Parts: sequence; structure tokens; C-alpha cells
Amino acid sequence: MSQGIFAALTYLENELQKISPKTDSHNGFVAIQRGDGRTLELDERSHQNRYFELSIQTFPQDDGQAGLSGRKRARIGCRVRYEIPVDVNFLYRMMGEDTSAVIDKLQAPEYDLVNTGIITVITNEPTFDTLTNASGERVAHILTIPFDLLLLEA
Repeated sequence: MSQGIFAALTYLENELQKISPKTDSHNGFVAIQRGDGRTLELDERSHQNRYFELSIQTFPQDDGQAGLSGRKRARIGCRVRYEIPVDVNFLYRMMGEDTSAVIDKLQAPEYDLVNTGIITVITNEPTFDTLTNASGERVAHILTIPFDLLLLEA
């Protein structure tokens, strides 16, 4: 049994990579920055759609109401990169479809509690940011879906 933040994030990354996109289906979800020593960051990649990372925004802390409960809560950001296509409205619609699919996958109840420690995932409001190059031209969007991960450490 290897419950904890590393096992939980690895499990969620694997699950997100199983999503079959409705639009532009030949570019599936690919997890990067998985704690495996590869260092090229999401913002530095180019010509990629749906490369994503799960980044820890707040480290696990006790989620009990009175004393130590064993249950932890961490805020995680699911960041997905989208290159700018010619038709920005096409991009927004594709991001909208993907947002729904990612939220559904994150909130799926099959968390493999024994091996991951995941109790539940609570998603928060998605946002997106525009990435620009040195000339100030838009080159990509980063979709961020923040979520609270409730888990057990063992």
C-alpha cells in the first residue's frame, strides 16, 4: 500500500490520459512534469495541444476538525496547454468540451483508495491564461482547473 500525494497524483494523471477528446481527437491528453526528472515546463513547450501537468498549489495539510484525523487536503491545479489555432472560437469550444471531460474524470468515484489514498476530488472554477512570446504575440492558452484533493497518507 502506497497511499499519499505521489500515488494520488500519478493515478489521476493516468486517468486523465485516458480521456478521448470529442474535438481534435488525434491530440490526446499527455501528462508531463510527473516527478520523473524531465524538466521542460508546460509554458516552455511548443506546438502541443493537451499536454498537461498536475501542480501542487498548497501542500497537504490535516483536514480534521478536531486534532489529527489522518485525512489530508491539498489544492492541485490541472494545467492544460492549447496552441492558438487560426479560429480562436474553435479553441474556446474545444477547451469547453475538454473542461467538462476533465472535471468528469477528476470527480469519477473509482479512486482506488487502497493504493492511492484518494477519498474524493472537489473541483473549483476553471480559468485560462494567455501565453505570449517575446514579441507579445499570443502563442497558447493555459487552461487551469483547480481542485481540492482529499486523501489519506499511509
